[in-house]
Amino acid sequence: MPNNTTHIIIRNRAEKEKTIKEAIFAFSGGTKSLLIKGEGEEISTAVEVAEIVKNRMYPSVEIENISLGSRPYFERRQQGKYRRNNDFRKNNSNNRNKKDLISKIEITISKSKI
Repeated sequence: MPNNTTHIIIRNRAEKEKTIKEAIFAFSGGTKSLLIKGEGEEISTAVEVAEIVKNRMYPSVEIENISLGSRPYFERRQQGKYRRNNDFRKNNSNNRNKKDLISKIEITISKSKI
């Protein structure tokens, strides 16, 4: 029986049911803790999955840790696809590697030791 942490990364909202099933299979398989990760728009989905697993599936599961943070997000823009004038290329070159931050959450849930 594995005692390590199982990682689940949520890529899009449509994966919510699949993620819940993965969590159930992980706990049924003997995993003691589960790390659920979400970033950007998937933060709310990660929270929902953790709460559903905790409240509905496994009442003995406790939220062990919640980690919030951000990471750099570089938006790549296509060069000259729609306009080909010089003004567009000047502005586009300044924004080509525009640095933004994207929020992320990591929720660790684990079976309580009874």
